Amino acid sequence: MYLTRNIAPKLPTFKLKLPYAGEKKGSYQVKQPLPGFPKMPLSLQLREYQRQAVTSWFANHGRGTLKMATGSGKTITALAIACELYQQIDLQVLLVVCPYRHLVTQWGRECEKFNLQPILAFDNLRSWQSQLSTAIYNLCSGSQNFVTVITTNSTLISDGFQTQLKYFPPKTLIIGDEAHNLGSPKLEESLPRNVGLRLALSATPERYFDDDGTQSLLDYFGPVLQPEFNLQDAISQGALVHYIYNPVLVELTEFESIAYLKLTKKSAVLYYIKIEIWGTRETLKTTKILNHY
Repeated sequence: MYLTRNIAPKLPTFKLKLPYAGEKKGSYQVKQPLPGFPKMPLSLQLREYQRQAVTSWFANHGRGTLKMATGSGKTITALAIACELYQQIDLQVLLVVCPYRHLVTQWGRECEKFNLQPILAFDNLRSWQSQLSTAIYNLCSGSQNFVTVITTNSTLISDGFQTQLKYFPPKTLIIGDEAHNLGSPKLEESLPRNVGLRLALSATPERYFDDDGTQSLLDYFGPVLQPEFNLQDAISQGALVHYIYNPVLVELTEFESIAYLKLTKKSAVLYYIKIEIWGTRETLKTTKILNHY
């Protein structure tokens, strides 16, 4: 069941210009950012489909879903959007939400190439909460101008992170990596409504056998934008190496099908139980830590 939150205050609107207008190649930088601000690497040249994706997102007023094949450069495209937003509206916060920890560290490495100094907010609450709260406080007080935060889906729904989200400024861009994972009710409800600049990344944004979840995801982030870029496109345009893909279909016996269905249902129940109690567990852990001191 997908719950509807109370109507959020009207989000601020930004006059976004279409990037690369009149540009034949490359990107341009007007400002000279200090460390921690978005800056395109000098050696980076966006591919044409990446430039088209950036333009489509800006043309859709700062919302949309990029459906691009794995390995075709979704991360770089998203960071190029962040750089352009910094140039146009002085973007203040970049928030990236990933389903897995190893993707957080991968994003961290890519962000550093774009002159960013990300806060990796996952795992132990004590390892990131103080750093994040200090950065947001400095941002609100004017002593810091940009914050990059990369977190996991499970940390996003925790009380520790949710209490910080309400202080994020209007000039925040949220990027949902492998965004199809964010279509479950609990995760979708945890996405910040006070953030208007939204970008979803996924090779497969359509959730399997979950039309409601898919629609909920698109309602939040925005529609799938052109150009869609599948494996065949990526190979034909040289973004991925050519290879032969030979799927081997294996049919289950009747007994195997019944056993598979039972295990799937059991796994689903256990997954949602874990999601529901995560926030409670984190709260209890924090309480024990505070009481200890």
